[in-house]
Amino acid sequence: MWLMSAMPRGVRAQESSAARASGTFVLSSAQRAVQIRQHVTPALVAQIRSLADAGLGRESHPRAVVHTQGLLPHEQDRDASVLAQEDWRQTLTQGLAWCITGHAPYAAQATAYIEAWVGSYAASFDPIDEADLVDLLFGFDFVQERLAPATLEQTRQLGRRLATGYLGTRRVGDPSTGLNNWQSHRIKLASAGAYLCGDTDLIAAAREGFIAHVTRNVDSDGRTYDFAQRDALHYVVYDLEPLLMAASIAAAHGDDWYGLVSLQGRLAAALRWLLPYAAGDQQHEEFVHSTVGFDARRAAAHVQGYAGLWQREEASNLYWIAARLDPQFTRMAEALEAQPVVRGLFA
Repeated sequence: MWLMSAMPRGVRAQESSAARASGTFVLSSAQRAVQIRQHVTPALVAQIRSLADAGLGRESHPRAVVHTQGLLPHEQDRDASVLAQEDWRQTLTQGLAWCITGHAPYAAQATAYIEAWVGSYAASFDPIDEADLVDLLFGFDFVQERLAPATLEQTRQLGRRLATGYLGTRRVGDPSTGLNNWQSHRIKLASAGAYLCGDTDLIAAAREGFIAHVTRNVDSDGRTYDFAQRDALHYVVYDLEPLLMAASIAAAHGDDWYGLVSLQGRLAAALRWLLPYAAGDQQHEEFVHSTVGFDARRAAAHVQGYAGLWQREEASNLYWIAARLDPQFTRMAEALEAQPVVRGLFA
């Protein structure tokens, strides 16, 4: 695992206990933050700092609800929601930059985003609209010691709402979303929320949801439900990435979800199934036989990526995350250029 692999089991348990004693976190404990600072290269520090500098002074755009799912560019208020969702990504960028540089303006910017959002945001439990909300929670990890007690409590309560809502019976979307990438994002968001609030019952429920979904979503040969439904490698990546993110969140707390015996290596099989395409040895024409009408609408509107050959760079973040859980994917991760924030977060 990306955090624990070099540690004996006893040390892993001690680190996990120490992290919990110092406060709950989603992905990066205080100990992990030190590890990140020690392992990022000067070149990567410069890249992350450049991204953070570009966002300094940017205003927050909080909304009670965001909505982009099922909308083409510029439809309804999609553009305003996209602008708001950028706050979540910026929270992580600024928080990570603070972690690796100690430059106080980055921490202040991340803190401002968290304060603007956690008190008023009403979760919609649409996992596509909220897929990137985890970035705000990942950023929280790095700056939580700088937050007011009331903001800390609001953030943890947001985590509890996400966990209980996404693990509950309420479902946005058609029945197939219980089998495809929507459910992967539900599990990711529920897992992040459960570990953030530190509720052991919610963590156990998220684990069971993870097991159930991987078993239904990934065949023993590694093919995902999404590939059958969408005929697109884009959605294979979009399905697997949140599952590996959930497994990474668990790994950060000493819990090995990726390697669970009950999964029979299905996640590794899925990554190996995708490998020839990610390596560029095979090509795939995207969405030709998709059964989802919205894919045709996007292709007709010339939305990039919804027609033509799949671009292997789409898998760069996926394999970078995967390599931290399973070293057999290190070579593929190094051959692809993951985004700087992802490389830093999973250094």
